[in-house]
Amino acid sequence: MPEEIKKPKIFVIEDDVFMVELLGNELKNAGLETYSYQTGQAAIDAYAQLQPDLIVLDLLLPDKNGFEVLREIRRLPNGVKVKVMVLSNMAEDADKEEAKRLGVQEYLVKANYSLPEILGKIQVLLLSAIL
Repeated sequence: MPEEIKKPKIFVIEDDVFMVELLGNELKNAGLETYSYQTGQAAIDAYAQLQPDLIVLDLLLPDKNGFEVLREIRRLPNGVKVKVMVLSNMAEDADKEEAKRLGVQEYLVKANYSLPEILGKIQVLLLSAIL
């Protein structure tokens, strides 16, 4: 009997319900195991148990900013290994620099990308996570 193929796990940490629904549905349709969190603390609490392959992270969250969330995740077991894509409308150079410093692989400004483009970037990051 063939071994079951493990689906990549993605955390979508985003407080915009519409964006979560839109992106979450597309990721599930692409065969990915998707977990959505509207607060940073909820994602941090779930991280150790679920060990995602990729995190799609908004920077403006109701409880913590995305950088605080990422710093906490980076301190958890395997937290330095997880691939991270920032998906935010914050486009300041200082934010991009901080993301780079925290090991973010991709920084996308929401307003500049279509959903298919975002999905394409996610697929590239997942492929690099496996290789």
